[in-house]
Amino acid sequence: MRSPTRRERTAGTAAGAAAGLIWGLAFLIPVLLPGWSPVAVTAGRYLAYGAVSVVLFALDGRALWRLLRQHWGVALAFALTGNILYYLLLVIGIELVGAPVASIVIGCLPVTVALLGNALSRAYRWRSLVLPATLVAAGLVIVNVLALGGASPAADRSLGPAVLGLLAVVGAVLLWTWYGLANARFLSRHPEVPGGGWSTVIGLGTGAITLAALPVAALSGQLAPEPSGRPPSLAAFLVAVLVLGVVVSWAATSLWNVAAARLPPTVAGMLINIETVAGFGYVYAARGEWPPLGQVAGFALILAGVLLVVRLRATKAVPAESRLSRAMLL
Repeated sequence: MRSPTRRERTAGTAAGAAAGLIWGLAFLIPVLLPGWSPVAVTAGRYLAYGAVSVVLFALDGRALWRLLRQHWGVALAFALTGNILYYLLLVIGIELVGAPVASIVIGCLPVTVALLGNALSRAYRWRSLVLPATLVAAGLVIVNVLALGGASPAADRSLGPAVLGLLAVVGAVLLWTWYGLANARFLSRHPEVPGGGWSTVIGLGTGAITLAALPVAALSGQLAPEPSGRPPSLAAFLVAVLVLGVVVSWAATSLWNVAAARLPPTVAGMLINIETVAGFGYVYAARGEWPPLGQVAGFALILAGVLLVVRLRATKAVPAESRLSRAMLL
């Protein structure tokens, strides 16, 4: 595995940062949709992702059909781990242990991707990662703890469900960590695969799985609007899920594929933190509020850690993939 050139690193960093800025909209859009359940919003998002992928597949069918025929199993695995199962475990965790605790655990995702990526394919000396990882971890703790707002989310929950919820969120982190690293490895081994085309193929799998699961979600009442003071707007819902499916899912995943193919996993993983900062920023902007000073300090620590990693120089020779890497990834 060769080290990326300066031009590739710059392009990958820009693409990863742009993906994070777009992914941050996933924090904001559900806030703008009162009355709609998270499952309904997510189903709409992934159906829209699948629909735009079908359109793009039809427009460029020959090349994408060859890509699908060769790698349909990998695409299906990534659709499940990076989208469907990841979100399912996250929803279960939020319901059982509470959103504040779940958000703290999910906040560990960039760090797990960065550190495990460096363990599987050593690109940086560990001592060079201590400071940026510490800054990011401290920033994530400050931001999420302050977001709790003094609440005690697990006070009215029994121990059993709370433990199951925590395990579900940890499972979501592990799934997306595997997806992020396996996707990066796949793209580095297949430089002929375009980022946009690969996003389209994964979108086909995501849409198909969502469509198959839709009857179960409907029969279990997960798609019904939530009780609220005002009826939910169908027009706003349709616009929102289109933005989520086309922009947040397809476009951001395409950009992330560019970053994953051009950057070491450690750098790409740290860039995921931009999603967290952007998401909080969008929500505060929509509310017309400034974040608390403590959270601003936390955001600054996160971004400082990300910048330090981006500026790090990789070791001169990036070693070949270890047996552990080949065992864990596709």
